Amino acid sequence: MKRILAIARLTFWEGIRMRIVLVFIVVLVFVVLRLPFALRGDETLSGRLQTFLSYSLGALSVFLSLATVFLSCATLTKDIQECSLHLVVTKPVSRFQILLGKWVGVNILNVLLIILSGLVIYGFAVFIKSRPEQFMRDRLKLSDVVWTARAAAGPTVPDFDGYARQHVEQLIDQGREFSQGKEVAIRQAATELLENWKRVEPRGWRRYEFEGLAPPESSETVYQVRFKAQSVPVGVNDQLRIRWVIIDPETNIPLAMRDTDEQSSVRHQFLVRAGVVKDGKAVIEVVNPPANRRESIYFEGDDGLEILYKVGSFEMNFVKSLLLILFRLAFLSAVGLFFSTFVSFPVACFCVLTILMFCIGMPWWLESIGANMERPSVAVDPYGRFGPAVRLLLVPVLKILLPNFSTYDGVAQLIDGYAITNGLMCRSAAHTLIYGVVLLVLPGWLIFRSREIAETIV
Repeated sequence: MKRILAIARLTFWEGIRMRIVLVFIVVLVFVVLRLPFALRGDETLSGRLQTFLSYSLGALSVFLSLATVFLSCATLTKDIQECSLHLVVTKPVSRFQILLGKWVGVNILNVLLIILSGLVIYGFAVFIKSRPEQFMRDRLKLSDVVWTARAAAGPTVPDFDGYARQHVEQLIDQGREFSQGKEVAIRQAATELLENWKRVEPRGWRRYEFEGLAPPESSETVYQVRFKAQSVPVGVNDQLRIRWVIIDPETNIPLAMRDTDEQSSVRHQFLVRAGVVKDGKAVIEVVNPPANRRESIYFEGDDGLEILYKVGSFEMNFVKSLLLILFRLAFLSAVGLFFSTFVSFPVACFCVLTILMFCIGMPWWLESIGANMERPSVAVDPYGRFGPAVRLLLVPVLKILLPNFSTYDGVAQLIDGYAITNGLMCRSAAHTLIYGVVLLVLPGWLIFRSREIAETIV
């Protein structure tokens, strides 16, 4: 262990002295110190804070990723090129300890930079948060929507599978036949019931019940109702009117009523007080007012209607977002050292930057090869009749061998006040940190162990 730490210490100071790494650090410091005063967002206090966090953490991820790529690719190739590694291999130090020590050294530097940058970003975030707001609603949004960590709960879905199965079995007993089979008919019936449940007919109403909500911390606690609805059929204008009636889950007495007139098919939200939640339950009655005429209200997707509630603190969410960035850097440093074991510095940098580009643009790459298309026809398939075979080969490579950095990114959740789950942290660590270490320890070590450091001259 002492040998690994000794190599890690040398690598750490090498990174401090490396000019290109210093350039990235200086640029990062300038960007982070300038952003709080240059970005205004939507001119609200909450918008300004969200914009600052988004750009500052994005800059932190980008500049440290580039610095990590160049340092991890240079630390081994430079030692081989300058023959300084010849002195190390003559010592009682194995090739495995050399690789692991350099990886530890690179990431010690990353941890230090992330801690310092994180403290500066958090300090500026507190500074922005303490600025005077223009109106009280902005302060409320800042404290209960941005400076928090919330989870989303959807309405309790009835057992439509059971209802559909019972209905289909009754039809079969009556002599009805289904050409596609019983199970397909049950799935289709359950889907139809679910779609009808998410729809509120003209001049009608529907009650949605929510369970498992966190109890309010105080009477001033605010819950957020978030929805994305569309009119069916599409109305003349793009506005959709909805009447929301908040029901007491214990007495079924209306507690509050609110009318919204918002753009259709766009996500909107409004705040409700703590009294709407009792014993972790809430009830909302959605009314389709006469103003919509013959238009139904349809909540789009699985998250078309949700209640957001606090489950943690902004500070813990902020730390988790920094850890996700650190996991990404650990992966890139392992990949950089892996390529450095058998190629030169420029080639290693090119390979790692290419992998970084694939990891960042993973959704786009999957979309471009038709991975999200369900049985596309030959006419629309990007690869024609060879499409299924190509995707059978490429999709596992993209999804398993390369981590999706857009998925393992906590910035979007942080600025919108959504809790970064422990499940996401575990998946990110497994697919970046652990996967990178395995790549470095197994194939990287085998390649480096079999490589001749110096040529024999006779």
